[in-house]
Amino acid sequence: MSHDHKLLLEMRGIGKNFPGVKALSHVDFSIRAGEIHALCGENGAGKSTMMKILSGIYHPDEGEILFESKAVHIKKPDVAQRLGIAIIHQELSLVPELTVAENIFIGDYPQLLPGIVDWTRMKNEAVHVLKEMGFDIDVDQAVGTMGIAKQQIVEIAKALHRKAKIVILDEPTAPLAPQDVERLIELVIKIKNEGLGIVYISHRLPEVFRISDRVTVLKDGQNVATIDTKDLTRDQLIKLMVGREVSSMRLGAVAKKEVKVLSVAGLQTPDLLQNVNFDLHEGEVLGIAGLVGSGRTELVRAIFGADPCTAEIKLFGKSLTVKSPRDAIKQGIALLPEDRKHQGLILGMSALENMTISGLDEFSKFGIVNKKKEQEDGETLVKKLQVRVSGLSQETRTLSGGNQQKLIIARWLYKNVKILIFDEPTRGIDVGAKAEIYNLINQFVKEGGSAIVISSELPEVLMCDRVLVMARGRIVKEIPHEECSEENVIQYML
Repeated sequence: MSHDHKLLLEMRGIGKNFPGVKALSHVDFSIRAGEIHALCGENGAGKSTMMKILSGIYHPDEGEILFESKAVHIKKPDVAQRLGIAIIHQELSLVPELTVAENIFIGDYPQLLPGIVDWTRMKNEAVHVLKEMGFDIDVDQAVGTMGIAKQQIVEIAKALHRKAKIVILDEPTAPLAPQDVERLIELVIKIKNEGLGIVYISHRLPEVFRISDRVTVLKDGQNVATIDTKDLTRDQLIKLMVGREVSSMRLGAVAKKEVKVLSVAGLQTPDLLQNVNFDLHEGEVLGIAGLVGSGRTELVRAIFGADPCTAEIKLFGKSLTVKSPRDAIKQGIALLPEDRKHQGLILGMSALENMTISGLDEFSKFGIVNKKKEQEDGETLVKKLQVRVSGLSQETRTLSGGNQQKLIIARWLYKNVKILIFDEPTRGIDVGAKAEIYNLINQFVKEGGSAIVISSELPEVLMCDRVLVMARGRIVKEIPHEECSEENVIQYML
């Protein structure tokens, strides 16, 4: 990127206070035309607050904002929109019942006469915007019937139709499959090259290094650095974000290979898995790698009893029949699912209830809950796992991804399970919280447990004691830790 590109926006000395909390303190930030400026930091660092100020949701208590060299007061979201600032949140703002074209033009429908929408023009212009972006999407399709990847494309099309000059993308690839991530990244680079300024918020450091021109790091509400990406290393960025070295960790390394905890033989499912065989040892962290659709998630769901399968499964050498998750949990096997918000947690419940729900029999008798015992046990779990909550009654939906994941781990530790199966254990979790999750996995196996880790992030899989590579519903290769490398794993995934 040429640094004489036009300066679109400057935030100078921005401060924001909430009751008892200084969310931002003297933060400076700028964005240029034709630039991707990554914004990094742990959860709670102030990234969302800063972007909400920029999009008119919050008002700064201190500092000033300049847009194209003129001081502006972004009092409401529609002011940001008129300036040409568009924000695309993790929770998309589309109307599911409306068509693609209607969503792109929402609030700005072309009219033949006052009150009469020019539907033909709207559809034609929607098709044109999408084709300019490189996508052929049916503009008459209801958005609610589309996958998340296409919905994101529609959100970006809406921003481009409104002549946005700055597009803020908040964790855009977090919910996407790898092939959709690639298409989105190509689109982001394309619109950058057309002169837009992009603010890219992401925990995924490989993406940050691949596409950004500059990186700003926030920590505890302060700007700790703004650096050209080419002058930055991964380790330097992590240290700036978390304030300490997070060296490449190792998962496991305490396996007792003579003790087989779980043996799976001849596992098959009606539609995908074929003759899957593997063992899991005491104290082992077993990684499973594979492309989306390779059978990784289907395998662990079958073992957990969530999906039907035929197999010979043994637990500590004894035959095991698992027809439902209830059977698996009774035998000490627990799954932390890929979609923690919808499959792993009850978001409207408190942190305490989500942790202790697995052990109701521990503190209830004849249907009456011993609240004192539940509270004491909850406090013990929060302390042991270092769950950051304002109190045990805090609603789960308000917690960060890392703390939500800790609640699920706490739930199964409370149940004294012997095997923890993690499907994408650190998806959407910041770098510092990732290290904490890894430490919890290590603590679990050191205390005699065993773990299976599925991850789309290859560095995470490579930390495990062994890696099973899956492709087309089969295990195609087993690789010991000493021989693990990204190149070695990828060649068998394809």
